[in-house]
Amino acid sequence: MLFACIAVLLIAATGLMADEFMSRKKAVDAKVLALQSEKKESEVWLQDREFQQKRGAWLDSAIPGTDSLGRSQGQLLEEVQNAALDRELKVTKTTPNDPTKTANYQEVSVTLNVYGDQAVMLNWLATLQSPEKFQVIKMLEIEPDGKSKAKTPQCTCNITLARWFKPEDS
Repeated sequence: MLFACIAVLLIAATGLMADEFMSRKKAVDAKVLALQSEKKESEVWLQDREFQQKRGAWLDSAIPGTDSLGRSQGQLLEEVQNAALDRELKVTKTTPNDPTKTANYQEVSVTLNVYGDQAVMLNWLATLQSPEKFQVIKMLEIEPDGKSKAKTPQCTCNITLARWFKPEDS
């Protein structure tokens, strides 16, 4: 009977140790897979290093600077509103967003609600995003206006447009 109790205890202990071993092995295997994936990604970046260095040099030389984020935000808002009004689009609401500063760039952005002819709106939207101006569309929602009595399709557009500048320490 004593041997049977000892055998049961040994079997239970072996089972617990095997379970612990398997859970640790599973965690180690997952970490190995993650590291292998990271290694592959790093190798791709390493092979692409020369291209990325050229891109970084262009970025350092081409990105515009600004003395005042507030003034730059006002200029962005004015440019976008004027471009919309030139196309006879109605700007119904404008919201300047808080400027963002990171180690790589400073960002000003504005959110606009615009209403007008759908084809004109789409043509206008195509002109907004520009790598040369370091201008990007961060958020875009277009909703057709099914209740409009106009001859051409009308739509409402909610858009957040951002412009990037050199970081402060550059």
